[in-house]
Amino acid sequence: MLVGKLATGIRERLVVEVLDKFKGTRSIDCRIYKVVTDGELMATTEGVTISPDQVGSLVELLREAMKKAKEKETNGDNQ
Repeated sequence: MLVGKLATGIRERLVVEVLDKFKGTRSIDCRIYKVVTDGELMATTEGVTISPDQVGSLVELLREAMKKAKEKETNGDNQ
């Protein structure tokens, strides 16, 4: 089930999906897709699949990364 897409470049998208796995278990897949000539998206091997239980930890890591990236912008690139 498609959750959403995020443009990461002119010809690249990050696609987030919920996948149904064996015996009804589900996982979250975040994968890079390439935009091919006719506008169609083609999955690459670049990505990660995690369990729903891991999403909170991933969100916290992304928040920390965002905080550090903003600190770097504020302090300049001399660090």
